Amino acid sequence: MSFLNSLMSVASAALNPAQQERASLIPALVSLVNKFPGGLNGLIQTFKQGGLAKVVASWMSSGEKLPVSMGQLEQVLGNKAVATMADDSGLSESKVLSHLTELLPTLIGAFSSSGNGSEPSGSLDVQSVIAMLMKDR
Repeated sequence: MSFLNSLMSVASAALNPAQQERASLIPALVSLVNKFPGGLNGLIQTFKQGGLAKVVASWMSSGEKLPVSMGQLEQVLGNKAVATMADDSGLSESKVLSHLTELLPTLIGAFSSSGNGSEPSGSLDVQSVIAMLMKDR
């Protein structure tokens, strides 16, 4: 077991069940984003092309964050990506989608240049995402 996996195990023991599930999803989400063509920028563009430009723009602004449904996420991400995250995290596909309705807006908002509406650049790492999510709670 890697150091990061050990750290995740210790951290998840102190969390409630929903937090444990979200924590188990983070490495799978980071992997998906980093493998996505164009990284986080590519994912944002996919949301925009999928008819969710206004929603994703709200996540990148300092104003009200518009919600996204599980169905919208599944349509934009595709069944294969959702299934891969489910396999990687050990969660059901519906649990993955449920947690992503909270995680993706937070992730995109936090990594979009301090919420000023510009698109993020570079790849993500699990540790920075965990730190960001812990700070957000």
